[in-house]
Amino acid sequence: MSDESMPIYFKSIASSSNGNCLAIWTENSCVIVDFGLSSMKRCRQAIADHLPSTVNIDAVVISHTHSDHISYYPLRVLEGLDCSVRIHQDCIEQLRAKHFNGYGFGDLDIRPFADDGFQVGDFVFEPFEVSHHPQYPTFGFVIKCTQRAGTTKIVIATDFNQWQPVLNHFVDADFIFIESNHDHELLRQYYNHNSTYHLPNPDTASLLCAARQRSVAPPQAVMLGHMSPQRNTREIAIKEVRQAFTSNGIAMDFDLFAAPLRDASDTIEIMPASKSCPV
Repeated sequence: MSDESMPIYFKSIASSSNGNCLAIWTENSCVIVDFGLSSMKRCRQAIADHLPSTVNIDAVVISHTHSDHISYYPLRVLEGLDCSVRIHQDCIEQLRAKHFNGYGFGDLDIRPFADDGFQVGDFVFEPFEVSHHPQYPTFGFVIKCTQRAGTTKIVIATDFNQWQPVLNHFVDADFIFIESNHDHELLRQYYNHNSTYHLPNPDTASLLCAARQRSVAPPQAVMLGHMSPQRNTREIAIKEVRQAFTSNGIAMDFDLFAAPLRDASDTIEIMPASKSCPV
C-alpha cells in the first residue's frame, strides 16, 4: 500500500482492429496492456513518445494472442527490455506457435498467470475470461491500486461479444476502458464475419448503463476503444452511449471519451475519489 495519495495515469497508445496498446502507470510502476503494433520501429517509437521517461516498463500484459494484440515484432522489442511478459497460462503454447516464427526468444521473460491474478508494482491484476473467438482464450482485467486514500479500480476489456456474464466486474469502477467495436448500420454496409466476435455500440451502451445502475458512485471516466476503422467512428460510438443513458433515464455523471483509432489519446489522470481529466 502506498503511504501517499498519488495519481494513476492511463493512455491509449493505439486502439483499433489494426493494433492495440494501452499504458497505465504511477510514479513507481508502469504496465503496458497488449503490444500489437506492426513493426519494431513503431513499438520503440510508442515507448519513446508516449511513456514517461521517469519510469521503466515493469511488465507487458497480454489479453490474448490475436496479432493486433501481440506479434513477432513486438516480442523482439520486448526481449531487449528489462520487463516481464504476462500472459494467461492457457495461452502460452498458442503464443509460441503463432508468433515465435522459429525464433527462440531465450531472453524473453515470460511469466504465465492463472485465474487468481498477479501483482506488478503498484497494480494488482484480476483477470476475467471474456467470450471472444472460440479458439483464442481472451481476458479482461480488473486492475486495483491501493493507497492510504483508498483503492482505485480500473477495468480494461476488449474483444468480447457477450457483456452480461462479465457485468459485475465493471460495477463501482473508477475508470473503464471498454470495447465499442462497430455500428450496426455500418456493419450492414461493410460486412465482416469477424465483427461477430466483438461488442457492438448498443451492447457497450447497455453494459455501461447496467454498470452505472448497480454502482454506488459513477466512474471518474470511461473511454471507448477497439473500434473498427471501417464500421465505426468515435462520434457514432459516443452518441449511442449518450442516447442509451438518456433513453433509460440515467444521468451520465462521468466523463466519456473515445480513443483515437490511429493515434494516441490524451493522458487520463485518475485519483481515488476525485475527478479525472485529460492532462
